[in-house]
Amino acid sequence: MKKLKSIAKVIFLLLTMPLALNVSAQSDSLEVHQINGKSYYIHFVEKGQSLYFIHQKYNVPLEIIKAENPSVEDGLSVGEKIFIPIKKDLSIIATVDGNYINHEVQKLQTLYSIAKLYQVTQQEIIAANPEISEGLKEGQIIKIPVSGLKNTNTTIVESVNPTYKTHVVKQGETIYSLSKFYHTTVDSILLVNGGLTQGLKIGEKINIPIKINPSELANSNQALNVPINKIQTSVNNTRVNRKSEYAIGLLLPFYLEENAEMVQHRSAVEEKTIYPKARFAIEFYNGFLMALDSISTDKISFKVYVYDTKGSDSTLIYTILQQPEFKKLDLIVGPLDYDNFNDVADFALQHHIPLISPVKQSNKTLLGNEYVFKAVPSKSTSIKQICTLVVDSFKTENLLAIEYEKAKEKALVDFYVKTYNNQLLNYKDTSVYSSIKTLKINYNIADVVSNLKIDKNNVIFVPATEQTFITNLFNFLSTTLNKREYQDYRVTLIGLEEWMKFENIDLEYFQQLNVHYCTEKFIDYNDSTTALFVKNYIKKTETYPLQNAFFGFDLAYYFGNNLVKNGSLFSETSLEPFKGMSIQFDFVKTGVESGYENMSSTIVRFYDYTLESVTH
Repeated sequence: MKKLKSIAKVIFLLLTMPLALNVSAQSDSLEVHQINGKSYYIHFVEKGQSLYFIHQKYNVPLEIIKAENPSVEDGLSVGEKIFIPIKKDLSIIATVDGNYINHEVQKLQTLYSIAKLYQVTQQEIIAANPEISEGLKEGQIIKIPVSGLKNTNTTIVESVNPTYKTHVVKQGETIYSLSKFYHTTVDSILLVNGGLTQGLKIGEKINIPIKINPSELANSNQALNVPINKIQTSVNNTRVNRKSEYAIGLLLPFYLEENAEMVQHRSAVEEKTIYPKARFAIEFYNGFLMALDSISTDKISFKVYVYDTKGSDSTLIYTILQQPEFKKLDLIVGPLDYDNFNDVADFALQHHIPLISPVKQSNKTLLGNEYVFKAVPSKSTSIKQICTLVVDSFKTENLLAIEYEKAKEKALVDFYVKTYNNQLLNYKDTSVYSSIKTLKINYNIADVVSNLKIDKNNVIFVPATEQTFITNLFNFLSTTLNKREYQDYRVTLIGLEEWMKFENIDLEYFQQLNVHYCTEKFIDYNDSTTALFVKNYIKKTETYPLQNAFFGFDLAYYFGNNLVKNGSLFSETSLEPFKGMSIQFDFVKTGVESGYENMSSTIVRFYDYTLESVTH
């Protein structure tokens, strides 16, 4: 086996020292829901909306809305479900009027798809409708010139006989998201799949009724947050020539000079200590090298170029980018600093080199650059995962969300409510499921207790990291549940991973309140693969591996294997979902010309005073 090559200034130190566009806006359901034999739309009330607004939006008389929803007489609440009776047939009919066909623009239709439908050019449609230069609007009537038509039917009815496509369910997909992607309805998918009474299961094959040409689908405006193989990419993914050696650049803050100074002043007892700011880089590096070494063969090897970025020195990054070997890299990992990462991203785009961020970054880094990969999921992605858990396991329980007025994360409450409502639309009769009640809290935590119910599990979502507030909340809830009149109450507290840093909160509270949270990294130390890695790591470095060592291994193993097996990260067989020892990867392309975000994370809970995964 070829030995892994690693190149760096002062590399002896590392070897002797063990080392978007994320669209998340609420979209009301225009799917038909059958409830007690009647057909409805379901509208979820958003902040600032009035009953008059809903009446205008759906063009349904106020009296009818009130008759179907008696509770609206008492006012509207954010997240409340309003049932809108359907009053007309939604068939799409285009009729001839003189020299033109009058076409009503449907939801998500583009100028391109309309031109393809009528077999005319986009320029001909624009010439007949100068006003559409500002864009199309749903419900707008536009003229299609008859003279340009290649067939001369006097009446055109958009009613394409459906065909069926087999779809393999991937993690994170819902019936609602699939209906939007394939331009069909939730009810249609349920109809051709026997109702899907058990919901969707990863790996399951389901039928999708298709009413449009797949080529039109790729040109619609809906290419957002769908599986990687569903979005066209401009990256050349035709024929890839595999290499015998792949070059990878690591841009991480090793602080070599600072570590060298520490080496000179260590005592024998402190022999294994390292410069604190370099800990992430060195641990990650060790795991990274072990992974590449494990997948290297006599025919394929890796050369790793190590660049010490120190902190956020942009001048140093500029110098690194000028190195002659940098343009020839097959993969770049880092840097960690946001501004520096964007500079390297520009370079990666220019030279067509995949670039991975091993830390959380804004989704802005993905816009317009399909060579960028975010390995660590965003906070919004974690909230979506939490909503999936709530819909799957708690949708009939008492659902509460605490919006702490001083929390910088309070906007996550609205996102949580909207995402839950959207996922709930996968079910036919949503009237039997619970709505989320939002509680705006300052320090009046007693309001939370007054909303608890004895006959249901009280599932409380609290997106806040202000330590004093969280500590007071834990104390108050624990004290309350210890009282005789509340001993039969059940509580499930869903929070943020940052709570684990609060050393003043006793572990007993986490257990009693059945705390759940979402984490991008989780290590099962009882797993045999994990145990073997720990053994090999200790043997190689004489230190115990921490989380970043596992992460470095998983990331290198995943991307390294993609290069070895496919020769590229952009082939049709690249980037399949992967479960590592510390992290799961399921990359989604966030736009036609944008990068990839890892959409997989793990939900954990406290059970028997230890953490366990509840993500299937």
